Amino acid sequence: MGGETVDYSDKDFTYDYEVIRRGGLIFAAVLFCLGIAIIFSKRLTCGSKRAAKPVNLDEL
Repeated sequence: MGGETVDYSDKDFTYDYEVIRRGGLIFAAVLFCLGIAIIFSKRLTCGSKRAAKPVNLDEL
């Protein structure tokens, strides 16, 4: 009735910090470039047609 105690060990498990760091930097760079692309895609029309509805500059 005393029960057995199970000893869990992390001796065989180690982090490869070099790979984790490199992967994190690549992930951050991709997200940064994606964010910049989204920001500039809204500001630049890249030759597409202007808004169909004309804008009255006096109301702005």
